[in-house]
Amino acid sequence: MRNIFFLFLLTFIWICASCNNTKKQESSESDMDSTVLMNDDLLNANINSDRRFVSDMVTAFIKAYNERDNEKINSYIHPEAGIIFIHRPGAMDWFEKVSKIDFDSPVPSYYPYASAENDYEIKYEVAPKYDCGSEKWNKMGLFIDLTTATNLLKPIATNLNEFEDVQLDPNYLKQIETAEKDSYRVVLTTPTPLIFHVKQFGNNWYVTILDRGYADCGA
Repeated sequence: MRNIFFLFLLTFIWICASCNNTKKQESSESDMDSTVLMNDDLLNANINSDRRFVSDMVTAFIKAYNERDNEKINSYIHPEAGIIFIHRPGAMDWFEKVSKIDFDSPVPSYYPYASAENDYEIKYEVAPKYDCGSEKWNKMGLFIDLTTATNLLKPIATNLNEFEDVQLDPNYLKQIETAEKDSYRVVLTTPTPLIFHVKQFGNNWYVTILDRGYADCGA
């Protein structure tokens, strides 16, 4: 009888211990889920914060562009990184780095700056594409592409070297790489499109590339 009592007591203790461990495990898993949720919330908060600052800067840049305000627009160009213009003088794209924008001296000189007045609201989507066959965009609007890693300048440099025998200084190539790395592409589908790249340096956002060759189906 005594043996049966001890067996029952041991069984009871084992059941209690198992229940306690299960509750601890459930509590631990709940804590982990809560941590993941907090991290996701923090990530979303950071993304929303980036969007707000990028949105403000893009809007201000386009406004200065339309008002042809040299002083204002150049406040969005990093003093050391400058700005790189992509253009298409012939069959191939070229790029040129300058320190600032001058509305009286466009780059290239034969391509004046056109108005980019628009009523579009900013959309955070993959940048639209232009079809030279139909002469239409696949979607219309003002887009900031936060998802697509762009790679425009290095292929241009490679083509210039291969087909035009243009040798670029390694330090210059490094500056080109810096301007494009981690940048976001902005496309405004006005009749003469406005396309540029924005990038964060420290706590501020700047325009590092002005693409004046994209959607040009000439040559």
